[in-house]
Amino acid sequence: MTHDTLVDEQRILRRQRVLKKGLIVLANNSSTIDCTIRNMSDEGAKILCGDQFAVPNEFRFVTLSDNLVRDAKVIWRRGDQIGIGFSGGTRPLPQRKG
Repeated sequence: MTHDTLVDEQRILRRQRVLKKGLIVLANNSSTIDCTIRNMSDEGAKILCGDQFAVPNEFRFVTLSDNLVRDAKVIWRRGDQIGIGFSGGTRPLPQRKG
């Protein structure tokens, strides 16, 4: 086994498997990209996106079922899968006006 395989296996053991909807919010709230969260921990997540090349290296990440937002950055990309790391704290998603 390679070092990367061991790290991935250890990380998956710590992360909770989930099937939730997520939202990638691009700079200045200009647009969003839908994604599916496959596993998640307090430190990061593995997400699936249809067009991973549209995902910037840093963004705000929303967990829709929890209405929570976190700052995130891409750690790795493989096919339609993206590993992201969270920075800063978790905060409630601001309520929309109107």
